[in-house]
Amino acid sequence: MKREVLLPVFPLRIISLVPSQTELLFELGLGERVVGVTKFCVHPKEWFDSKPRVGGH
Repeated sequence: MKREVLLPVFPLRIISLVPSQTELLFELGLGERVVGVTKFCVHPKEWFDSKPRVGGH
């Protein structure tokens, strides 16, 4: 798509709503910034076991 996205500041807190993006955030080493995941974000297991859940029931 060749779009450039500029953010005025780097996000301090991230809530991941998509399992594949959760895995990407883990691989990028952004664990300190991720403050919530959905019940569908089961990988990495250590995040599934430790991060607060957000979203539906």
